[in-house]
Amino acid sequence: MTKENSSQTAFRLNSELVENINSMNFENLKNNFGINSALFEEIKEELFDYFETEDLPKLKILETNLFTSDNKETELTLHTEFNNNTLRFKLIEVM
Repeated sequence: MTKENSSQTAFRLNSELVENINSMNFENLKNNFGINSALFEEIKEELFDYFETEDLPKLKILETNLFTSDNKETELTLHTEFNNNTLRFKLIEVM
């Protein structure tokens, strides 16, 4: 696999991760990204605290930053680990 393909794969997987977080699809997060129920609760808590509501805006990745679906940049940082074509969730935090 070329370096460009690895980058594209990592970006696609990060986008899928964010889409699953947007839809709060725990089963896909668990099966595809190794997220357990305790970590899923932490993700929700961090997002609810940041946006101060449970009616969360949809998030998306543009280049290296997280934005809301209406293109407002957030202070959220998504940490993931990409190794052997596998993406593992590490952390969403406010920086």
